[in-house]
Amino acid sequence: MHILVTGGSGLVGSHIKDILTNNEKFENIKFTFASSKDCDLTNRNDVLNYFKGKNFNAIIHLAARVGGLYDNMRNNVSMFSENIKINENILEACNLHNIFTGIFCLSSCIFPANPSKFPMDETMIHESPPHPSNEGYAYAKRMLEVQCRHYNKTFGRKYICVVPVNLYGEYDNFTFGQAHVIPELIHRMYNFKKETCDNELFYAYGTGSPLRQFLYAGDFAKMILNILFNYNPGHMNLRPVICCNDELTIRELVYKIAYIMEVDLKKIHFDSNKSDGCMQKTVSNEYYNSFFPEFSFTTLHDGLKKTVDWFHENYKCARK
Repeated sequence: MHILVTGGSGLVGSHIKDILTNNEKFENIKFTFASSKDCDLTNRNDVLNYFKGKNFNAIIHLAARVGGLYDNMRNNVSMFSENIKINENILEACNLHNIFTGIFCLSSCIFPANPSKFPMDETMIHESPPHPSNEGYAYAKRMLEVQCRHYNKTFGRKYICVVPVNLYGEYDNFTFGQAHVIPELIHRMYNFKKETCDNELFYAYGTGSPLRQFLYAGDFAKMILNILFNYNPGHMNLRPVICCNDELTIRELVYKIAYIMEVDLKKIHFDSNKSDGCMQKTVSNEYYNSFFPEFSFTTLHDGLKKTVDWFHENYKCARK
């Protein structure tokens, strides 16, 4: 079996590589981890040529144009356009080369900004519009779900979409202006400790009031492999939400990271002039748990500690 992993050098792809290392369970399975250096996924000809002669049997499609709240707010047009192109090209190539099975990564930001209930579940993805702050990315990911569903219906494929909440972990993108909330906070607190005077404050963006769920990327990588190898994706008819059901405010998150990084909590100030984004997008993983009830999640504290330690140890080579 030969499996293509797009976004192979990114956050989740790197965690999948870690799982495969010296793991006898996967020793007879070939994985190809593709990155932007191998192929421009927004270019149709590049993608179709890349697939030629590779004989892929399955795909784990992780690649996307992604960014944090403020990156999305600035770039809704390109977020939509680039992700639509990527998904169109990947699905066309998969179908042309008769790739029967695939795992396609969505995001919990696709859910409605004003849902009919909390927690939201898989049936509510298209219930009403997503939050306007990231609707370019959200609608592109919604269309990926629509595309996969119709490829399954029209061509008999077994493509399943997984819907993770906010991911974080080692190998993340810590670049200011592009990073998601956890890597951005870690990088900013790292610099704050290195560069600021004793009387300066650390400014966290927004009021700190929004509620969020977070998922350690190593757990998500395990879940993807669980679905691909331990369960027939064709039987998983919905789009399983992947989360650990823990929820906290951004304020609580900031304090947790500050505690781990030994930043004085008294120096933290919340800048309410910055946007909060969506105030709540609570989802349930009840459907996924019905298939894998024994899965053990990494606690937020342990996941944050791993991420912080990795950033310190790999500062020179981290994406920043």
